[in-house]
Amino acid sequence: MRQKQIIEEMALLAEKLGLNIKFDEFDGRGGWCRVKDSQRIIINKRLGPQEQIRILSQILAGYQIEEQSMAPKIRQLIEEAREELQPAMDMTGKETSSETQSAE
Repeated sequence: MRQKQIIEEMALLAEKLGLNIKFDEFDGRGGWCRVKDSQRIIINKRLGPQEQIRILSQILAGYQIEEQSMAPKIRQLIEEAREELQPAMDMTGKETSSETQSAE
């Protein structure tokens, strides 16, 4: 799957989820924002395709996509972004700490 096609499919998925998406030139990378009652994704179109995919993946990782139809590659990228964004968890579901606590 080509990067341009991945970006297009992620943009369509975002629209299905009710997000307005716009590619424009500005200072910065872009991201998610809320304007009045509208949720938007704004992506700097001067960024390379890999960075655009990364931004879209990270944003879409915050949405329930399990019931959405999409190419396996798109689902994989979003799931990978979701895993990167989650805090480290231990088997009990509690956040792990780099400090160990001694048992008394």
